[in-house]
Amino acid sequence: MSVAALHHHGADASLLTRIDMGLRMLTVPLPHLAGLAAAVRVHLDWRVPTMGIFASGRLLVNPAFAARLKEHELIFVLAHELLHLALRTHDRARGSNRLEFNFAHDYIINDILRGELGFATIPAGGLDMPGARELSAEEIVLEMRRNADRMPTRTQVFDGAQASVRQVFGNRGGGADETDKAGDVLSDQTERKLYPADTDEQAKQKAEIARAAARGRELAEAIKASKGRSGRGGNSQQAVVTSIRGRQRPAWQSALQRWIEASSPGPRTFSRPSRRGANRSDVVLPGRERQSFMLNIVLDTSGSMTQHIPRALGAIADLCDDTGVEHIRVMQCDTAVTADDMVDPSALAAFTISGYGGSDLSPAMLALARDPHVTATVIITDGEIDFPKTSMPYQVLWALPPGAQPFAPPYGRIIVMSER
Repeated sequence: MSVAALHHHGADASLLTRIDMGLRMLTVPLPHLAGLAAAVRVHLDWRVPTMGIFASGRLLVNPAFAARLKEHELIFVLAHELLHLALRTHDRARGSNRLEFNFAHDYIINDILRGELGFATIPAGGLDMPGARELSAEEIVLEMRRNADRMPTRTQVFDGAQASVRQVFGNRGGGADETDKAGDVLSDQTERKLYPADTDEQAKQKAEIARAAARGRELAEAIKASKGRSGRGGNSQQAVVTSIRGRQRPAWQSALQRWIEASSPGPRTFSRPSRRGANRSDVVLPGRERQSFMLNIVLDTSGSMTQHIPRALGAIADLCDDTGVEHIRVMQCDTAVTADDMVDPSALAAFTISGYGGSDLSPAMLALARDPHVTATVIITDGEIDFPKTSMPYQVLWALPPGAQPFAPPYGRIIVMSER
């Protein structure tokens, strides 16, 4: 390899490290993009003028363009591309002028990131429409058409020459090849053309990205619902929380499973094989003798807990098959019991949360203490609560979110819902 080639290779490695760090850093202010940040595959490619994203998660980066960006600008542009995946720009643009829809989402995404990342202006000459986040893409497309002569845009999403909307679009139909020359939402056809060797994997990768995007949207809604909703006053607001499931099981989930198994009635038996080993032919795992085990859960629905509830409910739903839980009693509480429901484990996938007010779990815990059938309870809380200081007549597992304040109750066991 020549000296020039070695230098080029070293520059590419350095740039890829910067991009990887940028993807990590953007998840701090935008945690709902963490799944997508981990799933995208970065390719340095001179065939794109700036950056572009495929629905499969393949992120194309022009090395010269990325090298010119400052660190905070790079984070902005990377977040912009991930939000195209999160907002399903590729799918939603079908049946319309793809470039128009691409630009409409550019306006929305840049306005979102302006606020979330604290930018006064959009980096690299990106499309800028203050207030776009409050509009739909369809509304922005109509605005672009109505004011085509006065509304500025660019022939490239980032770093392009300024022009008017009419100069860019005119009366063109916006075919796939044509729009890819100006937009950053790149088509499946273009990916097959540029990377023919990976065609067989494209559909699988698209499905994986779609799942990561869906989980990100669920988390974003939960975080949005939680903002500004803490305190000790009552509140009757509700939200449908979609639990986050299907990730590799971290240590805290294994600890949760062991606690549930230890608390559940019925010995292990080989006469009823565990469903956990149903896909194995080399070994039979023992199941539990059926004794209609019901798991009790107390949800701290104070405003500070909203973003953590989906993770906990998702983990519990995943573990129910392994531990023989057939029914779940979910008691929600902020300063009073706001709901007391008996649900099937599968119902945790989409669960309505009531409350988001104060932080006193005493009413729920004392209500369970009056039920002689309750022998164990999982309490999902951040620990910033009031609760009975005397031991309950049932086993207690306190499940705390990552980053919770020090919490040392006089009874019960504690697990922390860390990522690993």
